[in-house]
Amino acid sequence: MGQIVVARFPDGWLSELYSRNDIVDVVSAHTSLTERSGRFWGLCPFHKEKTPSFSVSRDKQVYYCFGCKQGGNVVNFVMKAENVSFGEAIEILSRRAGMELPDKIDDKEYMLLKRKKQQIKDLNKLAARYYHETLFSPQGRKAFEYLKNRGIDEPVMKRFGLGYAPDGWDSVLELARSKGVPDETIRESGLVLVKNNNMYDAFRGRVMFPIFSPLGEVVAFGGRVLGDGTPKYLNTKETLVFNKRRNLYGIDLIRRMAKVKSAVLVEGYMDVVSLCAHGVKAAVASLGTALTKEQAALLKRYTSEVFVAYDGDEAGEIATMKAIETLSAAGFRVRVIRFGDGLDPDEFVKTRGLKGFAQLVKNAPDSISYKLEVKKKEFDVSTADGKERYAIAAAKIIEGIESPIIKERYIKKLAEETGFSPGSISGEAQKKGAQKNSNANNRYNRIEKTDDGTESLLLAFLLGSPAYAQSVSGMVSEEDFSFGPHKNIFSALLGSVKKGIQPTYAELISELGAEEDVNEAARLSGLQVVAEDPGAFLKDCAAKLKKERLMRRRLELAKLLQTASGAERSKLLAEISELDKEFIKLRV
Repeated sequence: MGQIVVARFPDGWLSELYSRNDIVDVVSAHTSLTERSGRFWGLCPFHKEKTPSFSVSRDKQVYYCFGCKQGGNVVNFVMKAENVSFGEAIEILSRRAGMELPDKIDDKEYMLLKRKKQQIKDLNKLAARYYHETLFSPQGRKAFEYLKNRGIDEPVMKRFGLGYAPDGWDSVLELARSKGVPDETIRESGLVLVKNNNMYDAFRGRVMFPIFSPLGEVVAFGGRVLGDGTPKYLNTKETLVFNKRRNLYGIDLIRRMAKVKSAVLVEGYMDVVSLCAHGVKAAVASLGTALTKEQAALLKRYTSEVFVAYDGDEAGEIATMKAIETLSAAGFRVRVIRFGDGLDPDEFVKTRGLKGFAQLVKNAPDSISYKLEVKKKEFDVSTADGKERYAIAAAKIIEGIESPIIKERYIKKLAEETGFSPGSISGEAQKKGAQKNSNANNRYNRIEKTDDGTESLLLAFLLGSPAYAQSVSGMVSEEDFSFGPHKNIFSALLGSVKKGIQPTYAELISELGAEEDVNEAARLSGLQVVAEDPGAFLKDCAAKLKKERLMRRRLELAKLLQTASGAERSKLLAEISELDKEFIKLRV
């Protein structure tokens, strides 16, 4: 298990941050949640599963997955979901809550990383301005004409900050050095390549597409070659500020919109720019990679409906099927825009215009209908055998529909298509479903049965009622716990109480340094321990823990006694005698 590097922020400020970032709201941007039995349940965003085992408690502001055993508070969730450090997660949540970061943060490593990232962003901004100005200069005339011929006018060029990288070896390199940017920062920015310890511009002779973060910061670039050079498109390599799995081209423009009913998902930069030029406002591209769950989670912050508009060729069809799975798992309503004749969105909107595109949107099938259409192509439905095999394959697709009403609609549709009765198709779908995990009928209550001992029960009670922690401190010590994370959780709880703080679950978890400690504290949040007589319960737990500790020590001594002799043996026997006396006292 890893160690969580925790930047130190003022306790009062952190408490305010937690109170302004409800964990259910934050998690809902990454996976769909359904409330059941006082908790919220959904598919885990951190591992593949078909039955929801991921739970979130609004009361305790904690999440825990019973599948992958991961858990924590809202900061831990953002760290894992966004692949960022503790300090960066705090920044994300502070922006979300509209809170200013404290002036003093006691973490040199975090502050150094923050400075490095800002230096790269500043350099990217400088390069973006240079590329943009070059596009409108005589040096960029060829690129400017290329864009004009593609139907992109000046206002759209400026809206997207498009530019041109001259066909030289050191234009941006020398610009950066002239502004005093250290060579280390230039290398780490991805704007240059290094060969034989010499740096040279990574982008040369290309139309440039700045890639912005949701907050409008330039984090990377995409470059489209002019002419027949290769590669046709080139992206910034991954840097401290850019991970293509976690970014979407055009997401910054969507964030600025007051309301986004739906978004169009396309493959490339030019598709986004061209759609915008023709009046389609909310479009994003997945940066030349298959859509990732991280990108889906990012888009989910702004809309819950997506029209997948990938190219109309076979490769586009395959990518569309993958995107449907990723988007559906993230809780989107998905529809598919189909382009005929192997066209892509850019080519289509240039020839048919906004009106033609709007008609495609209107007629776009939902994800299930699209899957059925694609599946149907695999069979010769003009034959009895082909029709039968298609019906069986289609039933498997229909079986995955959760809503009985929607499922019935597709069963009727398939029955009309194939001539088989709705009853036989329904039976085929049910047969497929029966082969799944038998726990599916209890899908929102997958809390594993555990034989939680005294340690877990005591800590679960104290975490839920921290006011009792002070009274138990005289009865129980860290050494009474056998499990390392339990020792650390108890120590953190007592530390907070001694400072006069009765921490919430979220606040206590922020005090834990090891990932396994955080996961265990989150797991304990799911244990409901009710004590009618808290005083008697605590005394009973304290006595049991001490007995268990004495027994563990006695077993250790008995093992050592097997090979001991002389004075060492006498010493061991004396300690065993003392332990036996303590046992007798505990029984009284």
